Amino acid sequence: MQLVIAAISLMIVVAVTGVAMQLRYLKERRLLIDASSPSLWFKTRASRGGWMVAAAASTLAPAAAMVYGLINGLAGSASRSIVVGTSVIAVVGLVTLGRMLWSARLPAGLELTELGIHGIRGAGDAHLMWEDIADIAVVAAPSAKLSITDANGSPPILASILYLGADPNDAAVVLRFFRDHPEERNLLTQGGEAALRRVEEALNEPVA
Repeated sequence: MQLVIAAISLMIVVAVTGVAMQLRYLKERRLLIDASSPSLWFKTRASRGGWMVAAAASTLAPAAAMVYGLINGLAGSASRSIVVGTSVIAVVGLVTLGRMLWSARLPAGLELTELGIHGIRGAGDAHLMWEDIADIAVVAAPSAKLSITDANGSPPILASILYLGADPNDAAVVLRFFRDHPEERNLLTQGGEAALRRVEEALNEPVA
């Protein structure tokens, strides 16, 4: 029983730490890019994925402790509430880990190239040519998310700052700029910093 409680305590500590890290990330509201990419690639922190995996994996600890207790005849391990509770937690953890592995097939974050956009792991698969993007918006409920709609009328792809590595409002401005100015898209082959500088310059240009 004590071993199971210790495992549950570990799970809670990992989960709370992960949530705290996520809240800190949201508070910073930084626009993160992969500086080594030849394109403009909004990319989340690597540590975010690590905390998510750790939190999901920690849900298996109570079930493992329960099984160990059953094998070794530890008091309380055979309790119905312990067996059912730890099993349910483990199933939720396995499903979450499975979804993470499945989403890993997609590029992390959102990449802007001269031809179109790609990526957004875990929040849908955005793989669109610039000409196929019908609308770029930001929806506010329950939290700010970038909304990308294609010309075929498919449901919009929604992505929060946690998937983008950028404030959805900032990302929307950049996306609209390159959608509406095809003559500027060659900058997307020169790295993210050059592309972002051009967008900033355009925003600061006086209106004629």
